[in-house]
Amino acid sequence: MISIRGRQREWIVKGPKAEAEAFEARQRVAIEAGEPAEVRAAPKFCDFCLVRYRPHAEMHLRPSTWKVRAYQLATLIEHFGELRLTAMTTESVEAYKRRRLADGKQARTINNELAVLQAVCTYAREIPVPISRFNIQPLPVRGRGRVTYWTEGQISALYEALEELSPELLPVVVFLVNTGCRKGEALALTWEQVDVERGHIRIWPNAEWQPKDNEPREVPIGEALLPWLRRERRSSRWVFPCSTGERWRCWPKLQFDRARKAAGHDRECPVWTDHQRACLCGAKGLRGGPHTARHTFAAHFLKALPDMYLLSQLLGHSETRTSKLYAHLLPEHLERARGAVSLVPSVGAAAAEARRRWS
Repeated sequence: MISIRGRQREWIVKGPKAEAEAFEARQRVAIEAGEPAEVRAAPKFCDFCLVRYRPHAEMHLRPSTWKVRAYQLATLIEHFGELRLTAMTTESVEAYKRRRLADGKQARTINNELAVLQAVCTYAREIPVPISRFNIQPLPVRGRGRVTYWTEGQISALYEALEELSPELLPVVVFLVNTGCRKGEALALTWEQVDVERGHIRIWPNAEWQPKDNEPREVPIGEALLPWLRRERRSSRWVFPCSTGERWRCWPKLQFDRARKAAGHDRECPVWTDHQRACLCGAKGLRGGPHTARHTFAAHFLKALPDMYLLSQLLGHSETRTSKLYAHLLPEHLERARGAVSLVPSVGAAAAEARRRWS
């Protein structure tokens, strides 16, 4: 690397040290004389990701975000790894999309990987490193479907199954359903964040966990959750420890799925509609995961208190994002919009009929 007048130049030279030093000397002379220097060799995609991009990403991303991005980078390296950055083209990106679709991956998953590819290319151009210009066009994605949630009968069945099969996990699920918190926020919750006297829980960034968007918030403690926070503590630090008294390192998927499947068999609520039974119960038992508990909290909250702004504060969402997800759960929200706008035309052949209809 050569730095002259505050501008850095970098080359990759293969061969003995003497040849590299001679090459450096020629480049310095050429730069000082204002002559165009030789074009440095572009690194391979895999080398750039591992040597240059990875330290940058680990330093600037949250640990949980980097954990996901590492898997996405591994997938991209598997396809683009041996290509030099100057050899990457729009067609190679299109080939990647076709391959991932053939593997049965959804458009959203592929688009997330393409976003990481775009981030790598942007960083390469900022350094700068020689890289070709090509288009990265995301795949079309169908609109987000309505969120699913558990009814009171389904929640009771899940509680019973957890009590029978995974009792150490029951307090965590009770917490998720009654607060709308994310699973990571529950597993990393410490007693320092719980204020039983004032009746609220503080969700804040710490060394163990960073909430999404790093926005701290407070969540009230309801009557259903209060007894679980007043019982004898199994850990001096963690509110919901595992059987060893230490923090859960990851969501106990096997234990939860076992109880979830058991809750769906021979425990169907008699008031379920055919649609609910088809969506939430089947061969695999009760459907959904820990994030369904978050949707469940939102659905039951809006039924009791149709306040979208307050819900967004509790969930740590923007009001716009919350509205897109849960607006259809508001009681009679479409009926309230009926007749809100009534602009009657005063001229034309349809005026009389319009006046009759809207009078």
